[in-house]
Amino acid sequence: MLSTLVQQGLDSSEDLTCQVSALRRYDQETEQDAKRIGARLGRLLGDKSVHAAPHVRDERVERVVTRRARLARQIALAYVDVRRLQQDVALRSELRGQYKDNAEVAQFRREAGLASAIDGSLARSQDEVAQGELGFAQGRLDDAMTELARLVGDTPEALAARLGASAPIPNPPVDPLAIAAPDDPRRAALADGVLREARLAQALEESRRTVRDARNAYRSGAGGFATLYVAEAATTAVDLALLDARAGRVTATLDLWSGQDQGWAREGLAPVVAPVPPATDETITVTAGCD
Repeated sequence: MLSTLVQQGLDSSEDLTCQVSALRRYDQETEQDAKRIGARLGRLLGDKSVHAAPHVRDERVERVVTRRARLARQIALAYVDVRRLQQDVALRSELRGQYKDNAEVAQFRREAGLASAIDGSLARSQDEVAQGELGFAQGRLDDAMTELARLVGDTPEALAARLGASAPIPNPPVDPLAIAAPDDPRRAALADGVLREARLAQALEESRRTVRDARNAYRSGAGGFATLYVAEAATTAVDLALLDARAGRVTATLDLWSGQDQGWAREGLAPVVAPVPPATDETITVTAGCD
């Protein structure tokens, strides 16, 4: 999906289309000038052709390559952010169901004379806080989806339908520590990030076991609601921290990876001389802005 979105963004970018068109027009004009001047010099000096300075075209190509690479990076990072926020929203939605179940159990225990009204109040406040946080998370997701849609030239609604409600954060098929140079200052930060993610994953498993034990204890009357409340809050914090750590590691990997080889961004930029339709006034106005 990510590669498809990157290609869509590159194809729909008016700026890139303009720059590539200007490069093609430059190639044609250079060739025409070379033939015209070459013919004149051929008659005067015996020279057969005249070629433009290579660095002029190289600079134009580099502008296109830089723009392509920058846009691809922006799309990749925006996509990771959308997937992270989708996971965030999915987690908070799941928590609301869990908290509602807590409230029902607390109400049942109170009616049976097994718990005080405090348990029910805590459960209700827990659900209300979760509802508010879910709303904020959904708003952040909507903003991120709008930004990604802008980058790929799509509408937020159409893009959201294509991406679905939720999916895991993409995992690049490369080892970030393997592609980072030994003297790259980002290597140490990456190593710390990978280690932190592993520790959080282990901590999450332990936290979830604690929540299960606390919930079973509360249902059976062997534990208090406060213990369950704290255990669930801690697990949520670890879960969200793991999401952030994973997104950070993927983002750092994509940054390193994108800087390794930009050969793909040069595809289709070799000199090609082909007939170009006569430019209208409107075409001249558009292309002149990005030349």
